[in-house]
Amino acid sequence: MRLKLIGFFFLCGCMASFAQYKEMLHKPYKEKVDAIDVLYRNTINKGRQDSLFINAYTHEMEQWALANNDKELALEARLLRAYASWFLVGHLRPQLTQNLIDIANLGEKDKILHIEQRAIKVIISHYWSLNNFEKAFEWVLLSIKTLDRIAPEDFPNMADHLNYIGQYYYYFKDYNNALIYYKKSSNLKRTSFNALHVLAAQNTVGLCYQKLEKFELAKTYFLKVIEDDSELQSSTWKAIASGNLGYNYYLEGNFEKAIPLFKKDIETALSNNDFGLASGSSTPLADIYIKQNKLSEAKQLIQNSRQYIKQSKQTDRLRHLYPVMSKWYAANKQLELSTLYLDSTMSAINAYNEKYSSIKLLRANQRVEAKERELQVGKLKTENQLKITQRNFIIFIIAILLIVSVFSFWFRNQFLLKKQQIKELELQNTQRALNDSKNQLKKLATKVRQDSNLISKLKKEKANNDSSEKLSKLKSKNILTQNDWKQFQDQFNKAYPNLIPSITKQHPNLSQAEIRCLCLEKLKLSNNEMSLVLGVSSNTIRVTKHRIRKKLNRESNETIDELLKNIK
Repeated sequence: MRLKLIGFFFLCGCMASFAQYKEMLHKPYKEKVDAIDVLYRNTINKGRQDSLFINAYTHEMEQWALANNDKELALEARLLRAYASWFLVGHLRPQLTQNLIDIANLGEKDKILHIEQRAIKVIISHYWSLNNFEKAFEWVLLSIKTLDRIAPEDFPNMADHLNYIGQYYYYFKDYNNALIYYKKSSNLKRTSFNALHVLAAQNTVGLCYQKLEKFELAKTYFLKVIEDDSELQSSTWKAIASGNLGYNYYLEGNFEKAIPLFKKDIETALSNNDFGLASGSSTPLADIYIKQNKLSEAKQLIQNSRQYIKQSKQTDRLRHLYPVMSKWYAANKQLELSTLYLDSTMSAINAYNEKYSSIKLLRANQRVEAKERELQVGKLKTENQLKITQRNFIIFIIAILLIVSVFSFWFRNQFLLKKQQIKELELQNTQRALNDSKNQLKKLATKVRQDSNLISKLKKEKANNDSSEKLSKLKSKNILTQNDWKQFQDQFNKAYPNLIPSITKQHPNLSQAEIRCLCLEKLKLSNNEMSLVLGVSSNTIRVTKHRIRKKLNRESNETIDELLKNIK
């Protein structure tokens, strides 16, 4: 039953929270800043009781915002998840800061500047808590750039964020730079949301001027806080500014004005259990009483201040108390104790300076390390760029070689193609010439056969003058005179380019008449046709063929055509 009740109340809490972020839908940040502040507090408080609550709740919020097309509210859910997780367990898991860095980057990318800036402030807090001052300062510089892009009226947190930047410079005693940001904050219009931050800025502007020994300017800002009668005034900040104004008068030597302000500051500090602040006013007030020779009042204030320092554990304040104690003992003629506390003063001051110097040294070392990292990153980038350049150069060379190769291959192919075309053209011309030569030889053979047939026909007919004359002309028409043979041989070599060279090479003992006979045999002329061409008798042709067979060592019954087939 108890578990059921717990579950019921938990469910009611979730429903109330749901209704809370539901009311933020599509609203500008300045209209929902108070609700966001409450939402964060409630989520963290519930996260302390249930470690699973934060993830479940913020994921539900994010999905609901996306479903309703509110990208800013969805990113707010992610910031809430990252911040709550860091706030609760960031000291154990510093890697959670990366989630905040990612959200800051998303805020910049999506131009949701208030989320970017709020994430950056938490990142600064993280590195500050680790004493990683240089890393914190990197984000401080980024915070400055981001704030410059945000209108104060759109960002109610402006005073708080400006103070946070000023605090960094003030901590390292860079009061002039601290003044820049505290002044910006102090001049903002006060609202119920930022009033305490604006008052804090006005008070710290006064402190900066006080550190710079510009006491009149310091007094102006302390009085701004003290004399403010608006309903947004804070009694706490009035008391703090009053104490600071008293210290301002103390530094100027105006003790009469300083005393009532110190007394009021001590009273307010004790009512708020702020023992450090009470010590801060008790010590200079004791010093004033010593100077006024009110040693008993001074002694009481010294004892009170020691007790306040002990209660607040702010031992750095001893460096201010010890010299006052030394003065008191000197005024009471206790020189040994006066010297002792003077030595204690030096020790306290040295301890403080050493502590501060170690912080400055740490920051300086961090700056050197950061510079070395930057140089290393720069070196890696340079090496990477060089590698990229080398790679691109290699790719360029390969591309050039590839293009050259392609063009070379193309030109070579074109050249070979042209050469092939020339060869084919030459071959075609040769083939055409060969065919022409063979056709000429065939025409010659045909003409010879026709003349031979005509001679035979005329011989059979009854002789008369016309036929006798025609027969005489035909018989006297031979082509193989020396000039004719040369022409015939040229034509024959075109048709059969290897035959005559092969005959003369293999059988150099053959005569020109025998070679002519073989050429005519290749044209498949008969003995009578050969005799007509050569202008000899058929019997002479037979004798010539017989000599050829004998020279070639062939059988007498073997035809000349068969002999030609064996000649390579």
